[in-house]
Amino acid sequence: MPNRLAKEKSPYLLQHADNPVDWYPWGEEALRKAKNDGKPIFLSIGYSTCHWCHVFEAESFEDEETAAFLNKNFIAIKVDREERPDIDAYYMKAVQMMTGGGGWPLSVFLSPDLKPYYGGTYFPRKPRQGMPSFMQVLEFASRVWKENRGQVGETGAEITKAIAGDASEPASEIVASVVAEGATEIVSSFDERHGGFGTAPKFPLPVTLAFLLRYHYKSRNELALRCVTKTLDGMIAGGIRDHVGGGFHRYSTDRVWLVPHFEKMLYDNALLSKLLVEAFQVTGREEYAAVAAETLDWVLAEMRADNGGFYSAQDADTVEGEGTYYSWTPGEVEAALGQGEAERFMTTYGVTQNGNLEGGRSILHLGEPASARTMGSGWRAKLYAARRARPRPQTDTKEMTSWNGLCISALATAGAALDRRDYVDAARAASRFFLDRVSAGGRLLRRFAGGEAGLDGTLEDYAFFVQGLLDLFEATGEPVWLGEATRLVGAMVDEFEDSVRGGMFLTVGAEPARLVEVYDGPTPSGNSVAVMDLLRIDALAGGESRRETAERAVKRFMTEVQRNPSSHANLLAGIDLLSGGCKEVVITGKTSSAVEKMRSAVSTTYHPDAVVLAATRETYEELLPMTGLLKDRPPQAKARAYVCRNFSCKLPSSTPEELLARLGER
Repeated sequence: MPNRLAKEKSPYLLQHADNPVDWYPWGEEALRKAKNDGKPIFLSIGYSTCHWCHVFEAESFEDEETAAFLNKNFIAIKVDREERPDIDAYYMKAVQMMTGGGGWPLSVFLSPDLKPYYGGTYFPRKPRQGMPSFMQVLEFASRVWKENRGQVGETGAEITKAIAGDASEPASEIVASVVAEGATEIVSSFDERHGGFGTAPKFPLPVTLAFLLRYHYKSRNELALRCVTKTLDGMIAGGIRDHVGGGFHRYSTDRVWLVPHFEKMLYDNALLSKLLVEAFQVTGREEYAAVAAETLDWVLAEMRADNGGFYSAQDADTVEGEGTYYSWTPGEVEAALGQGEAERFMTTYGVTQNGNLEGGRSILHLGEPASARTMGSGWRAKLYAARRARPRPQTDTKEMTSWNGLCISALATAGAALDRRDYVDAARAASRFFLDRVSAGGRLLRRFAGGEAGLDGTLEDYAFFVQGLLDLFEATGEPVWLGEATRLVGAMVDEFEDSVRGGMFLTVGAEPARLVEVYDGPTPSGNSVAVMDLLRIDALAGGESRRETAERAVKRFMTEVQRNPSSHANLLAGIDLLSGGCKEVVITGKTSSAVEKMRSAVSTTYHPDAVVLAATRETYEELLPMTGLLKDRPPQAKARAYVCRNFSCKLPSSTPEELLARLGER
């Protein structure tokens, strides 16, 4: 019989609905059951495309003996970390304090009052490589609970206290020099030979690279730019890139970007495609623009739902094993391309008889990115069609508000910079879907799954989605997106701001505790993006100030950033913008074509400290109440562009060339 997870909407929870483990979803029923029965809780946190989560399930959660012990001695709760980042963040901190490490699957043992007393990540079916078996762990956790409950209470109380006290006092001032210090610390771990940072495994780190690109723009530091271009070149040539279907895999297991962990995440590909567009704007290298478009084309082809939103992820595994779907043998290549074209392709993309993956299969990669130009383009469609006939990786069809916000941002930015109106149209459709269907009472919800929207929106849902709306407004000039962004920023501040200390809480509620997160990792933190949103809204509105809210947030985290600047790359970008201020680019004209030429000139160049407000005769009256930047600047017969800072403007420009010259002045 299916367990209680069968009624859930999360694909990850549904994967466990037929386990013999008597799983509960996180909620009142499970927590009440634990208190009434006096049993500890086994909390298992993961996500649908997590490889070791699948292994854990197959080895232990599908095993009748293990399930029977779990069901007798624990209340078993399963959580999708993507649905409940608050629960995940809290208990990840707990496990890191207990063990010095963390990751997924996350396994935590709690008292009925939700205090953690033991934990870890994956535990094997049988002891190996110094790890105890999962059954040994269960027996230990059960015995400790039954025989030494006092110690359990003390341990849980100490950990809970440590998590609650894990915060620095707000600083009295903002120290702008931390931006350069952070850049120096980041580049100190740069791998000059292969790109990226450190050794293996290597993650793409698009948030860190985007900060370095911004830092190069302000400082002209060439090493910062080299970190970006060398890393992008390595990933573009390596196996971490899907050379056939487009997009990037999660990370590389080696130093040289060759053998990836094959899952694909929406957030990675959204952030990387936007970074590639920005790198193209800075360097003029067409290859970056082409790979950005290739990545977004994959998103539109394989990750877009019929409703206009975007799915969360694609799994690494298939029934044939991890990597089989994406790798090739010489015979498979020849069957798809024919002998002559196959030989050239295999030489170019490193397909050999012995391969570089188990089973004599080859992960496609380039010795030099430029070598791909010798192949033309017809091979890709043939190999893609052949690959589609294989058993395909599963797609997590959950549509997350936060990650869709990142995707909207990437599509809008790329659409404007690369003159791809289909990208802008896709950003519009996704924005409209979430505003209409994944919200309630004017507030955002967290996800859409199984035909239903649900869960309260978190800080990152608001912050990331507002960023997407602002980028869409700058790409189109359509007032609706600025209006919605302004409204949602107000709701974000009302719902999440810590009015005492500054900064934003992760969630509206406090289950099990109300956390404040600022670490910028694979995705930026909600707080760092919120700071950027507040500054951009403040610059665009020219009226009600949101700058003070951003300043309070930065002061809240200043000590933590100074202690470890490289872990807060996006907040460093926010501090840089706060210190230097935004450039306000105001474009007005009676005809949309004249205004579009001006806006296009800005969109195709890199100006990370600029906000763009464009108004035509059709949009001027609607925009006027939203911003003070248009006061006394009605559209004239000839389009004009003003470059301002702190509401002090240079003389208007009447051509795109003049506008770019003014915008480039320092």
